[in-house]
Amino acid sequence: MPTTRDTNTHYGDQVTRSMNSPFLTATILLSFLTATISAQDLERHDTLTAAIKTDSRRVVESLGKMTTSVEGVRRVISPLGEGDPIRWAQGLPGVTTGADGTTAFYVRGGNMGNNLITLDGVPVYGYSHLLGLTTIVPQDVMSEASLLKGGFEGSSSNFTAGHLKITTKDPNRENFRMSAALNNFLASVSMESPISKNTSFLLSARISPLAWEYKAVRGMLPSLLGGFDNFGAGVGDVYGKFRWQTGKRSVLNASFLGSMDGYSFTAADNADEKMGWNNLIGTVNWHVDGNRSFMDLRASVNRYTSSQEQHKEYRGVMNHLTLKSSLTEYMFSFDRTESMFKAFKMDYGTKLRITEFAPGQVASVNNRSNSFLGTVYLQGRYDIENRLSARATLRGHYYRNMKDKTVKVFQEKVKAGRYDYDASVAVDWKIFKYLSLEATFDRMVQYYHTLEGLPVGWSLDMIVPSSRKIAPENALQGNVGLSSQIGKHTVSAGGFYKKMNDLVYYKYAQTLFSGGMASWENDVDMGQGTSYGAEFLHEYVGKDLYTRVSYTWSKTNRFGFPNINDGGEFHARFDRRHVLNAVAQWKGFSAAVTLQSGHWENGAAETYPMHVPGAEWTADYFSGVNNYHMPTVFRLDLGYMFSFETGKVKHDVNVGLCNATNHFNPFMLYFDAATEGWKMIALLPILPNFSYRISF
Repeated sequence: MPTTRDTNTHYGDQVTRSMNSPFLTATILLSFLTATISAQDLERHDTLTAAIKTDSRRVVESLGKMTTSVEGVRRVISPLGEGDPIRWAQGLPGVTTGADGTTAFYVRGGNMGNNLITLDGVPVYGYSHLLGLTTIVPQDVMSEASLLKGGFEGSSSNFTAGHLKITTKDPNRENFRMSAALNNFLASVSMESPISKNTSFLLSARISPLAWEYKAVRGMLPSLLGGFDNFGAGVGDVYGKFRWQTGKRSVLNASFLGSMDGYSFTAADNADEKMGWNNLIGTVNWHVDGNRSFMDLRASVNRYTSSQEQHKEYRGVMNHLTLKSSLTEYMFSFDRTESMFKAFKMDYGTKLRITEFAPGQVASVNNRSNSFLGTVYLQGRYDIENRLSARATLRGHYYRNMKDKTVKVFQEKVKAGRYDYDASVAVDWKIFKYLSLEATFDRMVQYYHTLEGLPVGWSLDMIVPSSRKIAPENALQGNVGLSSQIGKHTVSAGGFYKKMNDLVYYKYAQTLFSGGMASWENDVDMGQGTSYGAEFLHEYVGKDLYTRVSYTWSKTNRFGFPNINDGGEFHARFDRRHVLNAVAQWKGFSAAVTLQSGHWENGAAETYPMHVPGAEWTADYFSGVNNYHMPTVFRLDLGYMFSFETGKVKHDVNVGLCNATNHFNPFMLYFDAATEGWKMIALLPILPNFSYRISF
């Protein structure tokens, strides 16, 4: 296994240390599985002089909210040849991607863990599949996807960046339908059918032949993949939904989603490594429509687990390193809407969560804690068609970490519970026939923190609760923009400013084995951040032609972390100054272009000899945090979709090329001990994709 630098342990100008990382091994494994690893030598220099401080295709609703149908998701070109809601979101203004080709994404300067992803209103904490190539929600069960970046709705809470809402479809109540599909790395089957006059069901399952594919490719290319032995993979998911029409205006839905990702391999240094994550989500929802109101009751249970293991012999002694993490959440929610008069609606409700956190469990260490989070909200909506739409929301929260006890401060009792609030305002005013003004303001609070690792979207990040020592994160955000729709053209442009407080920075982010998770609170620094920028989007929806161009200029900084960069300002890692995404679809042909500034890494400045009695070595000294600007990212994706029928059977074929130009897009820096130089790794080479689906 190559040697890498633990670049997340730099505090100011400190000397780094080398270590073997299971995360790096898995990263390289992903590169092999997608065809190749590329490495380029880097010059030893800093590029930063100082660490300075109607149609289903249409997505535009406002700069704060964009929605697409499942058909829009299916048109997204992906490494698996099938649609993915997160890859759709990655192409929208205000969104920055993580590593090229993965499902990591950042919204308006927030961290990856500041996003909320929900499936029918239930949070999804581990959303990635196949080492970040896709997500755990099959496209066969989707109805629509929405990305909210501001002016958040009353029922949205416990996040500070973006909210990706995924809604599933209702099972067919008229006919039996079935489909089967095969793509690069997944085989799937789905069916839906009525059971009786008032009941129906939907069932979908996917499994990956990844281990078999690896062995086949390794047999043909032993020189390329010879470094990994005994590779095994267990990847799959199953989704089910039962629908019962309980009355003329009431429906009961029960659904579940189970997913698993497990990988094992022997690395180049003869270390046996395992990694994996699993999800189990069960939901019961009762929906009632009245003459002037509707009501939603929802109860859910959510179980998410992840684990990492390394077994390696060192100097005759077998070392076993195991790190396990889990989150179990029980949630109940009540939402109701009342039509007060023609133009005004009132929404109100509550959400109760009981969550058990077990981050980074190791043998003989109990790191569990329970929390309670109760939220109530009140929201007013005023809507005059084609003139004015306004929404104001106020949420109140009570949070308690059960490990926190009531204490005495100057003989006064201070309770462990926290009260807080957040609020949202959204206004859309049609100034003229073809011109609208949008303005949003949000104050958001987040009680769960994510100790982020590699920026790939893998579900191995540790989720931890706020405590007496670690305060909840909060953010203030404002946005103003203009939009115009003339015929088939929609144009939106605006600017945003965001201030973030109590952000967490975990110093063992890339090498969690080295951290003492039993005392993770002692390994977290808290600071602040700002992000501001401008967003632009143009969308054209024609009969056969669809185009979308989005551009974001933004600047995102971090500061005020006591042990990082001496508390001074520095670039956020995924501070990408320019992000351009362009999509063109004509009949069955698709082309997508991504052009964005490179992210920031800790790059070596100078190498100094280190001397202690009896030993000598060299170490790298860093001039500042995130002082190296990675090269520009460019990717061209091409695709072609066509369908045909044979009798009552429909055939859908999707073929394409991801990174059609085979452009080198850097993922990370690492130090090559053999050459004693810094190199870059790229994950996504030119990659053919395909998907074949039959349905009847």
